[in-house]
Amino acid sequence: MRVSIKQTIRRLVPLFSGTLACLAGTPAAVADDAWQWSLPEAGAEHEYPPLRAIPLASGKPDGLKETVQYRGASRRYAQLRYGSPSAARVAIVVDQVSPGEVDLYVDANRNRTIEADERCQGEGRLWRVPMNVEYAQGEVFKRIGRALVFRLGSTGRTLSYSAAGYLAGQLTLDDGQTAALAVRRMDGDGNGFFTDPQDRLWIDLNRDGRWDPLSEQFLYTTIVTIADQRYAVRSDERGTQLKLSRLEGTGTIQLALPTRSAVPAKSVAATTGPGTIGPIADIAVTLVGRDGSAVALRGPEATASVPIGEYRISAVAVTLDDPGGGPRWNFVFSDNLSGEARRWYPLQKDVHLAINPLERFDFSIVTERADGKCRPGEGLVLQPKLLTADGLLINTCYRGTHETGRGGVTASLRLAASDGAVLSMSQSGFA
Repeated sequence: MRVSIKQTIRRLVPLFSGTLACLAGTPAAVADDAWQWSLPEAGAEHEYPPLRAIPLASGKPDGLKETVQYRGASRRYAQLRYGSPSAARVAIVVDQVSPGEVDLYVDANRNRTIEADERCQGEGRLWRVPMNVEYAQGEVFKRIGRALVFRLGSTGRTLSYSAAGYLAGQLTLDDGQTAALAVRRMDGDGNGFFTDPQDRLWIDLNRDGRWDPLSEQFLYTTIVTIADQRYAVRSDERGTQLKLSRLEGTGTIQLALPTRSAVPAKSVAATTGPGTIGPIADIAVTLVGRDGSAVALRGPEATASVPIGEYRISAVAVTLDDPGGGPRWNFVFSDNLSGEARRWYPLQKDVHLAINPLERFDFSIVTERADGKCRPGEGLVLQPKLLTADGLLINTCYRGTHETGRGGVTASLRLAASDGAVLSMSQSGFA
C-alpha cells in the first residue's frame, strides 16, 4: 500500500502533537469600496504618520536567497509583515556601500529572494516603496496597492518605516444635524490595518479644508468624544467602512488567560532543541462585531470599554516565554472562513465580560477522501489541523521575532499502522 503525506504550509501543527520595483514615483489613487487611497507628494501634509523603528540584524533571515551583486562589503537585514498575520514576510536589506552611502533592497514581491531590480531609488536616506498589502481571505490573499516609507537614521544603525498615504472618505455623525464630514484615515503602526490603537482618524469638523492636529486628529478607539458627545466607532480592520453612532451603552471586555500555558512542546524540531512552553509574555486578540466592526486587545491583562453588542474572536497572536532562556515561542491563529458556526459573545450595558481565547484546542487529522479509507495502490493525503475553541486555525509558528526571522520551526510527521509500523514520513513547517 502506497501512502503519502501532504505538506501543508501554514496549516501544520509542529508543537501541539507580482514583482513591484522600488520606485520614487507616486502611484495613482486606488478605490476600495467607498474609501479611496491617496499618496501625497513628498513632503506634503499627511504623506505618512510617525515612523517606527525596525530591528536590524547582521545575520541573514532564514530561507532568504540573494541573487544580486551588492556594491557594499557588509549588510544588515530586517523583516516585516504588511497585512494579515499569515501574509508572507517582506525581507529588507541595508547594503553599506561606504560610510556615507547605503543601498536599500526590499523584497516587495515576497518571493524570499533579493534581486537586482529590488534596489530602491530614494533621496538621501529616505525611500518611498510601492508595496502590496496582503489580506487573507481563507486560503487566498487579496492584494491591494499601497506604499511604505523607509528612513535610515543619521548614524546608519537605525532603520524606520511607515505606511505612506491615507484613506479618504466621508462620514455623517449620528446627531441628526451634522452634514457629511471629510475624513482621512492613516495606518499608524504600519501593519496594513486601520483599527489599531496607533492608527489615526482625521475629521474635518469645521469643514474648512484644513486639518487641525489638536482638535481634528483622533487615535483610533472604539469610543470617541466630539463636541461633548460620545460616539461608538465602528469599522472593519481594512478601513472599507466607518460609522460613528451615538453611544447607547458600553460594556467591558477583558482577556482572562491562564497564568501558564497548558500545552507543553513535547517534541520540538528546532535548532534550540526540546523545551517547554512557559508563561504568556504577550498576546494580541482581534474581536469582530456583528456589523463587521473590529476591536483590538493587546496584553495578557488587556481591558477595553466597547459599545454593547455581540462579538466573536477573529484572530489571536500569542507569545510565550521559554523557561530555558531560549527564543520566545510565537503562534498565530486566525479565521479560516470555513463557513462553520462561530461562537458569539453577547455584551450588555455595564456588564464585565471575561474572554479566554486560549480556552482549549482541537487537534484533528482530516483526509480528502470522504470515507477516510485508503485502498491498495492508492495514495492517502492527510492534513493536520489545530483549532481553538472559537474555530480559529493555526497558520503561523516561529521562535524569536518575525522581524529578524531567526529560529524557524519544523515538524517531523510519521504515519503509522495500528501495529506501530511506520508507513510514511514527511517534514514541514510554517512560512
